[in-house]
Amino acid sequence: MTKSPSLPTQPLAETERDFLIRPFLIETDPQETHEQPHRHNFQEILWVRSGQGKHAIDGQELTIQPNTFYLIAKGQVHQLITGIDLDGLVIRFTDAFLPNFLSQEVGHYQTVLFNNVTINHTLPVPPDALANFEALLGLLLTEFNTANGRSNREVLRHLLTVLLVKLGKVQKEVVRGWGTAVSPDAQLFHQFTLLLEEKYSQTHAVADYARMLNITPRQLSDISRQFVGRTAKHLIEERLVLEARRLLTFTNLSIKEIAHKLGYKDPSHFSKIFKKNTQTSPQSYKSS
Repeated sequence: MTKSPSLPTQPLAETERDFLIRPFLIETDPQETHEQPHRHNFQEILWVRSGQGKHAIDGQELTIQPNTFYLIAKGQVHQLITGIDLDGLVIRFTDAFLPNFLSQEVGHYQTVLFNNVTINHTLPVPPDALANFEALLGLLLTEFNTANGRSNREVLRHLLTVLLVKLGKVQKEVVRGWGTAVSPDAQLFHQFTLLLEEKYSQTHAVADYARMLNITPRQLSDISRQFVGRTAKHLIEERLVLEARRLLTFTNLSIKEIAHKLGYKDPSHFSKIFKKNTQTSPQSYKSS
């Protein structure tokens, strides 16, 4: 694979739409790699009804299974490796497309479903829920394919919100420790993950994030442990190492350039953090 100085970002297609749903049916040679690694500037949901294949999210190879949703968060590196007779749907949307409110059931969709740090990519649908999901997806596809008036967009927004709430309930069954999503601690954890996405390359200090949230560093780490079993410092380092892995794998940037891009003035400190979290040096990881 030829590396470049930066990862290509795939914009949302369809003449600047901020929502897209379309069927897919893919037949490829099992040995063919027909898509290069790329980022999205939107959230993506893949619904696989049937077929088989493999894809990779942030370098983690996943076997494609039927009756399964796959979540690819904005900014993650995605690659479809192989697909044989894949039947299902591709759903893409920008954050701005959704109604500006929090779900009273599952908390903010970014925290629950599209969080770069704690994301679970794979959501198999229980057999007794299949018919309901298919009906909802059918409504979304039908509305999208009709006239694009303002009322139509509002219907799409709210149907998508229902889908995210239902997916959040499935996610809740497979992700440990969400607790009560509407609790003050849950709201703080959501705000922390959003801040982390925005500022991970600007500040690495727990105290800075705590200050922005008007709580103490100890409180922030306690909340982090409550929801994901890891300290705030650990999550910050995980997010930095995740981005470092993306850049080491998919670009030709030097270790020094990557360290600078991630906010480290001293490349040796970056290398120390990377090795602590991966048990290998950035150079060895890049060469592997």
